[in-house]
Amino acid sequence: MRVGGFNNTNKIINLYNNNKKNIENKESDGKSKAKDSVEISSLGKSLSNYSTNEDIINSSEKVAKIKEEILKGTYNRDSKLVADGILEAMKEQK
Repeated sequence: MRVGGFNNTNKIINLYNNNKKNIENKESDGKSKAKDSVEISSLGKSLSNYSTNEDIINSSEKVAKIKEEILKGTYNRDSKLVADGILEAMKEQK
């Protein structure tokens, strides 16, 4: 019984090697290889401050508010709410 495909494999390997050599020759000729890049516009960056979810607050504003409360000595959180939040976060991770 004859199983085909070995000749095709050699052809594919030869095509790959020839293509690789052509690419190396083009790069050595001084032609720079084009590189992909992504650039986010200033408008796109500013959109990161907004959210469709009203529960999400700008973290830098939230941190500044908490720091101010700590400095004034008015930072006080309900320990029951903190514990509930920790338990909910742990449940979500499972």
